[in-house]
Amino acid sequence: MKTPAQPGYRPLAASSFHPLFHDAVTGLPSVPLILESLQTLASQQGRIGIIFVDTTHLEVLEKNHNWEWMDSLFVQLRIWTDSIASQFAPLRLFATHRVPGDNLILVLSSADGSAGLTDTQLATVSARTEELFNRYLVEILPPQSFGHLFHGHAILEYNSNYRFERLLARSINQAFQNALSRQLETHQNDVRQLEEIVMTQQIRILFQPIFALGDHNEILGHEALSRGPAGTAFEAAENLFSLAGKCSMLSHLEHLCQKQILLALEAQSTSKLLFVNMEPSLLERDSYLRLPLFQEPAVQNVVLEVTERVAITDYRMVARALESIRSRGFRVAVDDAGSGFASLESIAILKPDYIKISEKLVQGISDDYIKQEIVRTLRDMAWRLSASVIAEGIENERDLNMLIDLGISYGQGYLLQRPAERLLG
Repeated sequence: MKTPAQPGYRPLAASSFHPLFHDAVTGLPSVPLILESLQTLASQQGRIGIIFVDTTHLEVLEKNHNWEWMDSLFVQLRIWTDSIASQFAPLRLFATHRVPGDNLILVLSSADGSAGLTDTQLATVSARTEELFNRYLVEILPPQSFGHLFHGHAILEYNSNYRFERLLARSINQAFQNALSRQLETHQNDVRQLEEIVMTQQIRILFQPIFALGDHNEILGHEALSRGPAGTAFEAAENLFSLAGKCSMLSHLEHLCQKQILLALEAQSTSKLLFVNMEPSLLERDSYLRLPLFQEPAVQNVVLEVTERVAITDYRMVARALESIRSRGFRVAVDDAGSGFASLESIAILKPDYIKISEKLVQGISDDYIKQEIVRTLRDMAWRLSASVIAEGIENERDLNMLIDLGISYGQGYLLQRPAERLLG
């Protein structure tokens, strides 16, 4: 992909040093490579704009997907930059890659230098590129993903009395600090929104049935799913609980979700199992004892799903808590097996009654031999533990048939039944 032509911009020819001075994924030049060109441009025009694109907030996406998926996203960022650049004529915009890290630097200048770049122009372009980048992200990310790019900007005023490397470093750092400040402001707004959700009890409960895969008319039970306000990022439980864990609101949110589950069950009766998620950190410090589910003896047939959005730090304490919970009549499931922190170690120590296979392993399993082997391993381990296996996220017939061929007993997913407010069966 061609680099936008710039006054005084002379990238080096390809050589054996190319990997040292270019980002391996996007092909963008590093800042040191074009330092001389930037100095020439700044000296000709008097001032240039630096826009810092902070991509660190996207790290969670690489954890949730894989590095190949993340690489493709950075390639797309490069394509977006090139497509956006033409929108700001007569200004010129081009990208470079920060070393170290995956953050991008956008350089903004006048097309011919006859009119100096203004602060207002820089702020407008920075805001517009952030808006466009995040609009594109929404289109390609899974629903309710919390991916966001923050931009910060700074003017580099050329002064021959200063070493240019220091001028550039200061401008990049100023733009970076501006991006961090905006990210902090957004985080504070998110926390206020979460506090409002908890205070006004804006949590809805949906139930998704879990079927026997050999007989789709047989329902094992339902998973209770907590949802925030519709149409917001907090509609997804992952975003709700992730933020709650970062701002010491986890116990309050868990209390509200369980309260809403009990309210949703008041008008409905079922003899089937009820699967309810629980953050392991609450088990580590016995906070679960104060939650509504453990104060309500009328609730029967509950399966507590231990979900590892973050790693369990004290397996022994969690295992002891689960033994106490089992003595109260609860059963235990390990959620998202085969993904993230839900490892074989978790299964071996927690000895669950149910092992729920992550949708990341389930989706596409019909065409993926490695996924099939991993699921076979989980199936065999479950058999040795006298546990049952539940496949999550079943969305097409081919994957369903493969799971049946692999001997998986139970499953849930949009193909079988979408979540709803009413219980089935």
